[in-house]
Amino acid sequence: MSQTKKDQTIKKNDFLETYDINQYDRPSIAADIAVFSIGSKIVEGTDYRKLPTKTLRLLLIRRAEQPFQGEWALPGGFMKKGENIQEAARRELKEETGTDKAYLELCDVFSDSGRDPRGWIISQSFLAVLNENDLANGHLEASGDAGEAKWFDITVRKTADKKQEQDNVVTCENDYELLLQDSDASDANEAVRLWAVIREHIEYRDYHEIVTYDIMDSQGIAFDHAKIITSIFNRLRRMLGSDIRIAFDFMPEYFTLTDLQEAVELISGQELIKPNFRRKIAEYVTETDMVAQNGGHRPPKAFVRNLDRFYQ
Repeated sequence: MSQTKKDQTIKKNDFLETYDINQYDRPSIAADIAVFSIGSKIVEGTDYRKLPTKTLRLLLIRRAEQPFQGEWALPGGFMKKGENIQEAARRELKEETGTDKAYLELCDVFSDSGRDPRGWIISQSFLAVLNENDLANGHLEASGDAGEAKWFDITVRKTADKKQEQDNVVTCENDYELLLQDSDASDANEAVRLWAVIREHIEYRDYHEIVTYDIMDSQGIAFDHAKIITSIFNRLRRMLGSDIRIAFDFMPEYFTLTDLQEAVELISGQELIKPNFRRKIAEYVTETDMVAQNGGHRPPKAFVRNLDRFYQ
C-alpha cells in the first residue's frame, strides 16, 4: 500500500471514531408489497362446460394489531439489521405466502410526513407477481401482525381527468376508483368490500415527469396503502404495454394461449382480438404435446415459454 493510501485510511478511521450517527434523526424503513395473481371463480348456475371466470387478484392482510386494527393492508414489514430492502421484501413475502418464487420488482418510495401514526416510517414499495400454483400447500399463511391473509379481486377505473398547460409546465390530474372485493366469498352480499378514490397528479416540467398520488377518500384500507396499490397497478399496466413478458409471470409452467390472453386482458382492461394477440406472442411460446384438462368441448393445447426469447 502506498503512503498516500495509508494516510487516507488513517484519516478515514480517525473521522469514523469521532462520528456520531445519532446526531441525525433516522426513519424506520419498511417494505410494502403489492402481490398480484390471476384466480379462477366458478359462478353458481353457469354451464359446467364453460371455463371458470378469471379475475385479477391482489393479496391483502387484515391487521390484528393497532394502528388500523381490523383494516386491510399490503403485506410487508420492517427491514432488519444486516439485510437490504430486497431481502426484507422477499422475507416478508415468503412469510405471508410460503413461496419465494414470485417475480419481484422495486417500485416507488412513499415518505410523506404523517403517513404512519407510529412515527417516521418510509415505505419502499414493490410489485410482485405470483402464480397461485406456487403457493405452499395451496393456501396463504398470515404472520406477524396479520390476522389473516386473503385474495381480493381488484378493479381500478379512471373516473376523471384534467389537463392544464402554463408556460413550460403541463399538469394532468387523473382520478381513479379503486375497488377490492373478497375473491373467495360465495355470497356477494357477505363479501368484504374495500374502496378508495385516488388522485394522480402528473407534472411535466422541462420535459421531465413527476408523479404523485393523493387519497381523496378511502374505506377499510390501512395507512396510505390505497395510493400505493393504485400507483403499482398503473405501473403494472405500463410494464405490460412496453413488454408482454410480464404477463408470463402470471402463468404456471404449462398454460394455454387463452389463459395468457385472459391475463393480458385483465391487466390492460382491454379486450383483444384473438388472431392478432396470437401473432404478437407467437415468438414467446412453444407448443407442447400436452393438452389442458380444464373443461370445455375440445381440450386446448398446452404451451411453455420459449426461453430463447426470454433470455437473450
